Amino acid sequence: MPTSGEIPLLLLKSSSPNPEKDAYTTHLSPTFTVHFVPVLTHTLLPDLLIKLLLTHLHSGIPDDQRRPFPYGALILTSQRAVAALSTALASPPVQEKIGPDRLKGVVLGLYTVGPATAKALREIRARWLPSCEIHGGEDAGNGEILARLMLGEGAAKYVTNTATEDGTESWRRKPVLFLVGETRRDIIPKTLQSSSLPEDERIPVDEMVVYQSRELDQFEFSFSRTLEQTEPKSSPTEGFSMRGIRWIIVFSPMAGKGMLHSLGWLNDSTGKINVDALSGRRDFVCCIGQTTKAYLEREFGFHADVVADRPSPEGVRDGIEAFMAETQNNLGICHGAGKPGKQIYSAD
Repeated sequence: MPTSGEIPLLLLKSSSPNPEKDAYTTHLSPTFTVHFVPVLTHTLLPDLLIKLLLTHLHSGIPDDQRRPFPYGALILTSQRAVAALSTALASPPVQEKIGPDRLKGVVLGLYTVGPATAKALREIRARWLPSCEIHGGEDAGNGEILARLMLGEGAAKYVTNTATEDGTESWRRKPVLFLVGETRRDIIPKTLQSSSLPEDERIPVDEMVVYQSRELDQFEFSFSRTLEQTEPKSSPTEGFSMRGIRWIIVFSPMAGKGMLHSLGWLNDSTGKINVDALSGRRDFVCCIGQTTKAYLEREFGFHADVVADRPSPEGVRDGIEAFMAETQNNLGICHGAGKPGKQIYSAD
């Protein structure tokens, strides 16, 4: 059930099990009527991670024959990656051949983006990995900020020393393991391994695919139906604080084409934004982050009205409220194509 508010707000994502208690619902109500429109379906792929854990932590391997765990830290930037880690840790092979006691002694850095992913990761740490430290989260709103954090004070803790041929010790940063989906940005590996960094400051990154995502077959149908059900009834000349407009929040590039097509904003022959279709529109778009923003601009020539400065309910609300306040008296401006209008972008 949608919450009751003045302005329809469509979240292109799945809700938590109880939509009325979802963080987006509680933070955006009562100003907005919140509707969830699922976009993606996810499949977890934990087998490689289970194999890695068994190879290095199996209780049946004598300590003098055990190979040290090759990574100093894990990077998890989505809740699906966290779910894959949880599935691997709770799997029968890991529980039977490693066990809770040995897992409690594992020392790793856990680097994450955003408050929601950090919250999910804290639950895993409390249950399985109490000796691990979590970095980022609320302090890292996107991958670039997280990578800069890792290059600073946090990742300096995860180093190893090796003996050189002349008998001296050489210190280097341990590699980190990035748990990813099949489709992901490369900003974190590029930043950590940038050729502009001194060689001894670079952090080697290995990637492991632990989930895959695809667009739900019924997404466009569900989104179109929700558009019909939430069509603004009154004139937008009343102002942004009143009924007459609608907000759409995009959480993934994979929702981009279906959203724009359902809104009737795409030119069928070019696949790009039809500027004429935007005239007098009452739908406004907020992107959860820079990745989705850049995709919409690159693929369709569409400029979102707002980009949240952090991927959270607070970031979405702050961005929308700033936009509405700034453009309260400029409802005739056509945003979305060509040169961007008055938009709220994050600092990165």
